[in-house]
Amino acid sequence: MLAVVAIWLAAAPVQAETAIQAGLWEATDKTTMEGVQPIPAVSRQVCLKAGEAYLERLLFPSPEEIAQHGCKYQEGTKQPGVLRATLVCPPTDEVAGIDAKAEIKYGATSYEGAGQLLATDKAGTTIKGSSVLSGKRVGDC
Repeated sequence: MLAVVAIWLAAAPVQAETAIQAGLWEATDKTTMEGVQPIPAVSRQVCLKAGEAYLERLLFPSPEEIAQHGCKYQEGTKQPGVLRATLVCPPTDEVAGIDAKAEIKYGATSYEGAGQLLATDKAGTTIKGSSVLSGKRVGDC
């Protein structure tokens, strides 16, 4: 089931909606799943060049990855400085399906927010989880 969480947290653009400042970003994700041993926080650095500096680039799989896994991405209610989105992926033989919702508050050089996860395998077993997501621009790249 944890592999599907990694898919959700992969870094690639979904839509070019929420512009942020280009440069080197440090993104941190701390995910907890009920009944699963603690998962260490994951931090990564991503260089966003002009033309690709969007919050979605740091948070969601690419449209190609979404299609490849049979997932559906939907942006939620729009509000300045807030990204709300849902990603739903069906279960496969290899990974659990996921229903993930995120609400992220962001500015040009930082973001923070939370995600709620529900992972379901083909047998119907479900695990609830949550993520704390944050990031900041740390310099030029």
